This record gives sequence, C-alpha cells and structure tokens, in this order.
Amino acid sequence: MSDDKTDKAFVDEEAPTPAPSEVVGGKNWQTDSTKGLSTSEVEQSLEVWGKNDIEVEITPLYVLFLRQFTGFMPFLIELAAIISLAVQDYVDFAIVCGMLLVNGCLGFREEYHAKKSLDELANSIESTITVLRDSVAIEIATTELVPGDIAFLVGGTIIPADIKWLRGDVMSIDTAALTGEPIPRKYPSEEHGDVLLSGTTVKAGECYGQITATGTNTEIGQAQADVMKDKAVKVESVFYQKIMLVVQAVILASLFIVIAVLLVLGLAYDGFTVAAKETVLSALSIMIAAIPIALPLVLQVNMALGAAFLAKHHNAIVTSIPALQDIASMSILCSDKTGTLTTAKMSIIPDSIHAADGFEKEDVLLFASLCSNPDKKDDPIDRATLQAFEKDEAGKKKLEDIGYKQESVVGFNPEVKRTIGFVRKKDGSMLTVAKGLPAKIIDTSAGGLDSGEIQFKCEKAGEKAFMAALEQKGKELSKAGYKTIAIAIFEGDARKTDAPVFRFVGLLPMIDPPREDTALTINSLHHANISVKMITGDHQNVARETARLIGLGQNIHPGEDIRTTVNEQQKNEMIWQADGFAAVLPSDKREVVMTLRNCFGVVTGMTGDGVNDAPALSAAQVGIAVEGATDAAKNAADLILTEPGLGPIYGAVLESRRIFARVKSYVVYRIAASILLVLTLSIVIFVSGCAVDSLLVIVLALLNDISMIPVAYDNAQATAKPQLPKASKLVLVSFFFGIVHTLLALVVFFVVERNDRGNFSLEMCTRETRGFIWFYLILATEFMIFSARTGSFFWESAPSKYLVASVLGTAVIGSLIASLSYGVTGANIGWVWLMNAVAFLIVDITKVLFKSEIIHDAPGPIIVGDGLIEAEKEMTEAKKHMEKRKRYGIHVESVLPPEDRYHNVQVVETKKSCIAQIFGGLRTLHISNYGFIRKRHHHQHVTPVPPPVTSVGAAGVAAMGAA
Repeated sequence: MSDDKTDKAFVDEEAPTPAPSEVVGGKNWQTDSTKGLSTSEVEQSLEVWGKNDIEVEITPLYVLFLRQFTGFMPFLIELAAIISLAVQDYVDFAIVCGMLLVNGCLGFREEYHAKKSLDELANSIESTITVLRDSVAIEIATTELVPGDIAFLVGGTIIPADIKWLRGDVMSIDTAALTGEPIPRKYPSEEHGDVLLSGTTVKAGECYGQITATGTNTEIGQAQADVMKDKAVKVESVFYQKIMLVVQAVILASLFIVIAVLLVLGLAYDGFTVAAKETVLSALSIMIAAIPIALPLVLQVNMALGAAFLAKHHNAIVTSIPALQDIASMSILCSDKTGTLTTAKMSIIPDSIHAADGFEKEDVLLFASLCSNPDKKDDPIDRATLQAFEKDEAGKKKLEDIGYKQESVVGFNPEVKRTIGFVRKKDGSMLTVAKGLPAKIIDTSAGGLDSGEIQFKCEKAGEKAFMAALEQKGKELSKAGYKTIAIAIFEGDARKTDAPVFRFVGLLPMIDPPREDTALTINSLHHANISVKMITGDHQNVARETARLIGLGQNIHPGEDIRTTVNEQQKNEMIWQADGFAAVLPSDKREVVMTLRNCFGVVTGMTGDGVNDAPALSAAQVGIAVEGATDAAKNAADLILTEPGLGPIYGAVLESRRIFARVKSYVVYRIAASILLVLTLSIVIFVSGCAVDSLLVIVLALLNDISMIPVAYDNAQATAKPQLPKASKLVLVSFFFGIVHTLLALVVFFVVERNDRGNFSLEMCTRETRGFIWFYLILATEFMIFSARTGSFFWESAPSKYLVASVLGTAVIGSLIASLSYGVTGANIGWVWLMNAVAFLIVDITKVLFKSEIIHDAPGPIIVGDGLIEAEKEMTEAKKHMEKRKRYGIHVESVLPPEDRYHNVQVVETKKSCIAQIFGGLRTLHISNYGFIRKRHHHQHVTPVPPPVTSVGAAGVAAMGAA
C-alpha cells in the first residue's frame, strides 16, 4: 500500500491484509487513469472496503442528562439539599430536589435540541472531490471515495484518503498535520515516494492519483480514530469566561452575607436556641436564591439556537459557538474580490482580445484553451476560456487542421501566477504554452524569482517600445474593468531547454462583473460600522474600477507597498487607512490581517476560498470561507458561507449582535436578581429578624429559573455598533438594578408597616408579612427582565409574546400563593402590584440616565430589519471619506485589550468510564470541526445496548489531531 520511503510511524500495524489483485482496490489493482472505475467496480470496492469515514464515539443521552447535575452551581444546590435532609426538613429537601430535577430536565431538553441543531450544521458541511468514473469527471462527497478511484487533486484540497500519484504536476504537500514539518514535501520524489497521505493538504500543483486506502485502512486513519476517542477540544469564549467569573464572585460574596445572616439570626435573635432548624434553613434558602443555576444553560442554548438560525436563515454556518462573539464584535472585514464581491462568472468578449504581431485573435483563444484543464470545473478562468473557445469556429478549425493534443498541464500556483501546458502536434513535435499574469508571462523573474520549475522570458521582453505598447494596452483594458491574462508559446518542450525564449501571443481580457447586491451589502456593512477592505490579486486599475462600482473608496495600494515600506509605523498607517490592496501575495493578506488585529486591536474578518487564503483566514478573528471554498480554507474558517457574495455575512453580523443582546440582557437580569434577593432578604433579617419561609424562597428561585427560559426566543435588536465582550459595564448595570430595586423594596416594606396595612408587621413577622415580602420580590424579579432586556426605555422594544406570557403567568401564580397560602389580603395584593409598577418605572428611567451619564454605555442607534440598506445615489468621494472617518472613530472605541483577542482552547481527555464521562464531560456546546465531512450514525453490535457512535470522513481527522 505504501511506498518504502513513506513515513513508517504512521503505518497501522493492525490493518487488514491487502486483498488479492482481482479485488477492486486491492494491493495490485490498477485503474485506467483516463477512465476511472466503472459503476459496477465502484459497488464492488464499496462492498469490500466500506465508506471513507472514521467512527467517533459521541456522548450517550443518559450521560448528557446526568451532566445537568454536575458543575459549580448544581453542586451548591445539591449541598443545600443535603443540609435540608440533615436538619430533617423533608419538605424543603423535596422542594430543593424538585428544583434540581426541573432545572435538569429543562437543561437536558434545551441542550439536547441545541446539540441536535449543531450536529445538523456539522452534517451540512461536506467536502467534495472530482473523480473519474465511467470516463466522466464528476464531483462526489469524499465519504463516497473507494479504493481504485481516480481522483483529481488541486491546491487547497485536504487529501481525503491515501492516494498514489499517477500523472500531473510535482505536488507540494503540507504534511505538518502528520509530521510537524513546516516545509511542504514534494511528491513524487525519491525521498518521500509517490503516496500522498490522508490528512495532508495540497499547497500547490494539480495531479491525478489512484485511491489506495480509505477510512481506518489509511496510514493515519486508525491512529487518528484512537486519538479522537481519547481527546476532545474545548473552546470557551472570552465573554463566557468573564461572566462565569463574575457569577462565582457574586456567589462567594453572597456566601459571606449568608454566614452573617446565620450568625445574626442565631445570636442576635436567639435562633440557635429557639428554632435552630428554621435558622439554618432561612440562611440556606437565601444561598439557594443567590445561585443563578440556569445562567450557563441559557447562555449556551441562546448561542446554539442562534448558530442554527444563522445556518437556516442566513446561509452562514459557524464552526464553533465562540465564533459568534467575534462576528458580533467585528469592526473591519477584509474581502477577496473574485467570487465574493464579483460573480466569478468570467466571460470573454472576443472582440476585445489583443493579438500580438504574427498572431490572430483566434490564436490567443486557441492557445489559452490548450493551457486549460477541462476537468477543473470550478476554475472560473479555465471555464470561461473553454466556453469561449467552444463558440470560436475559426479556432476549432485550426485545432483540427494542426492536430494539437494536450498532454499535460502544470496547474496554477498563487506564487508563480501562471499555468504551463504541454501540447503535441500531429507531426510529433512539442509545443509549450504559458498562461497567466502578464508580468509573469513576459518575464518569470518579474517581482523576484519564484519557485516555478520552468523559468523563461519572451523574446521582446527587453524592447522598450513593445513593453510600452503592451503596458498601455493593459491599462486601457484594466480601466474598463477587464482582468487580463497573457498567453505565450515555445516551440519545443520547455522542460528540456535551458532558459527558453517564448513568443508572446496576446492578451485575453476577461470581465468579472460585481454581484447585483454587492454595493447594497457593502453600504449595509458600513451602516453597521464595519469597514470593508478589498484585497485582490488583480491589477490595481481593475481593483479601483471594481471599488468604484461597489461603493468603496479609491485608496487602493499595490501589494508591493506592503513588502517594500521599511518604516513599520508608515506601513501600519497605510494598512489602517487603505480601502484595499491589489496584486497581493498570500503573505500580504496575512500581514494586513495581523496588523489590524494586533497593532490596532480591532476584531478583523477575512474572506477567502483558496489554499493561499488559509494563513490569513486562520489569522483573522473571523475567518470566512466563501461559497465553493477549498477544504484548506474551510478548515481555517470560523464562518462558512453556503451562498455566494457578502450578503450572508451582513445577515450573520445582525443575528450575532441580536444573540449577544439577548445574552447580555439575561446576564444583567440574573445577576441583578441574585443581588436583589440576597440584599433584601438579608437586610430585613438584620433590621427586624423577620425571615421569609425557606420553602417560599426556594419556590421563588425555581419560578424565576423556569419563567426565564423564553429569553432564548425573545425579540432582540441589532445595534449599529459592534457588540464587545466587556463584562465590566454589564456588572455595573446589574449592581445598579439590584441595589436600586433593593432600596425601593425596603422603602415599600417600611412604609407599609408604618401605614398599618392589614397584619403586616416586620417586628411580629406574621405569616401575611412573610407572604407580602415574598410576593413583592416575585413581581420585582419577574418585571425586571422587561427593563434589563433593553438598553433604552422599556417601551422602545417589544418583548416576545412567550416571554410576556411566562412572566405574567408566574406573577398570577405568585398572587394565588400569596393570597391563598399566606393570607395576603386582596388590597395588599393590589398594593404590591401598584408599588412594583411604580418601582419598575423609576428603575427603567434612572437606568437610561445611569448608562448614558455615569458609565457612558448609551445603547446608540439600532438596525431595524434584515433588509439591505441602499446608499445615496450620488455619493461623492468627499462624502465617502466623511462617512469613513465616522466609522473609524467607532473602530477606535471598539479596540479590544490584548487578553480579549484570543479564545481559551483546551485539549482534554475523554474518559471511558461512565462516572468519568459524567463528571469529566464537556459542558460547553460547540461544533467539532473534523474536516467538514458529513457524519453518519453507526451502531455497534457487541453489546445489547450499544453507545451511539458517529463517524467523520478521513480527510479531516488530522486537522483535529493537529489542533
């Protein structure tokens, strides 16, 4: 299976013995590389070798359920249950256990549905590869590959199986995922053999190869399957980490207050001697009320449901939940031009073709077609060339008369920026055709020597008149928006000639028009205070014309400026102010992203589709693989688009900001509610010794958790500014709500006592008094969500009907309990409703003043609806510049500190035992990125009740192992 020179460290010692030669895909099987397998042979191979995937164990449902009862906050509630049992308060014990069970069931339900949604997202991302079957090139899912298939590999492909090189270019293969070597290897070669290993990535070159092994039969497959069973990757967002630290701090502070309550009740009011059990339970119930047990669940479910919504409604798939934070925080988007801002549907207008002296226009198109690969169906340039040639009768006649036959093509490489075709004539002589960037076709040393095997120049490269005329023609075409491809030929085999001199044939102009919605989308992104920088490999004039058509500024620099500017400060300032860059190299894209991210501290996005984009995509906080991207680009991305253009990005930005608006509003509410309950109940005890029944306090906490579940489905507004992971201001707002509500509650209680309303008496601590306090806190905590969910006045944003129904339903239940069980009079019930309404209005109005005047966190404008926003019809450059200055002012406000620019990533062991799975499991919901291969469910038959197993394609397993 493997060449002797192949790395032996990755050979699976337990792989099955190779099949006999007559078995399709067996050790000695050879498939015709021009025809591929037949349909019947594919079926035979599939039956023998199985699908190209690797089984991975997933968490059983019972483990998922039991995990709801593990963690810092559940353990505290469980401790409370144990204490209740220890003091023989069986009613409170039952209520606390009921609270745990209800939270556990709700948590399991929501997490299960969220996990199911994320699994569907993972399953929707699928790698494809071109294979030859029945003499026809077709695209299939990589999981459908079988040994014996003839596959066509291009740059950016993550190799999905072990493949024996047959014909084509010498391939540059990135093997870092397997070997750790940073320098790509060459295949075929004496040192490394001719077998390309599964899990490696094609950096450059195009070739055909035969699949020799799939799934766990590959050199790396079984080893990776074992690794994936033993380890998992846990990613937590900066925002989530900060919030959980705040919650733990609030609980710790509450614990000290509860200890003080216990001592005051026990010592100052003789609780330890008169009613020791009630004293302990009163303190314990306040502790329970302080624990926001549902908060982690609501945060995770909110983001998981948001991720599913993005995929369903905006055709944008996030590869991990923390990516939502970065999308909501994004300030600058660096966008590729071809296929993202433009249609990538190149078209050639024959009348615009420029032929050099001695050639006709049909010659230019003919030679260009001979340097194109008909199997490379997704290449816009080759596709446009071949489609145009099909309509050129004169060119087809020349082809037939001379009898050109393409023998091989050296595929496009983003570094050398050209392809080379080798053609044989009827008489047996050879012809070499070059097609690519004009500067590199005239002289391959332009811009410095590259790694191309064949270095050459055209015969008139040194003539000033020829070069001046060619440059002038190129400018004319580029100013008209044409992308120009140069063609040159050499009579003979350039591989066997030192310093070959080519003849320049002509220029092939291609038009790639902007998408219909590009200008609208860019204006909409600008309205959302996201600046767009175009980064393209095309000529500067083409970039400027495209920028004019889509509403970008004209400050477009050539990529050479990035490489040649010595002064770092000047270079950084140029990158910051530029509207885009043209004629860039892959390293230029990465440098632009890293400068914006690290030097200026703004959350930066990058779009791309090719292997050359992968370094920049991985460097950006928001790497975006556009529709039709290569496996390498998808593997480096945080967001994968399933629809062309920038439109899905705008939708993803708006929805991500709404998701974080929901999350932030719930965080503010839940921390504030804990503060309100702990402070109010404790201060009443300190002043009067009156403690609300522990049973009532526990029921209050339970009702709060249940009634707030609809927050995940609440209406939310997208802000016109990026949503940053700053927890400090959220904490300040939470303390504002908690403290102000506490003060108003205490005022109400002492005013009611002095006005002799019914049997209300803090000193006597009557049953009605305890019911009155409890009912007031029920309404205060329930109504608080309507103010906490908006940055401005509550009436400016309508809540969802589900949230309104849940809150009002809880309030009615509270009214009935207070009235029927604790004897609170109808008049006092009405009084509590009235006082809460007044307190709510006071808090809501002062909240706006507090946020705008004291902590300077005014909500700012919002974006209504999801529709694209039209720009002014006559937008002058001066007007664009003014708008840009305003946006950049907001970018400066949106700078992240260095510690907030990276997520926490951990590799953790996945234990085998049931107990270890429950207590050592990952609570963070995330999509596992296993090379973007469709998963399938598989059931083992060793045990009567098998654990559910899912499987992933062999192509991407190495990516996870490398992580």
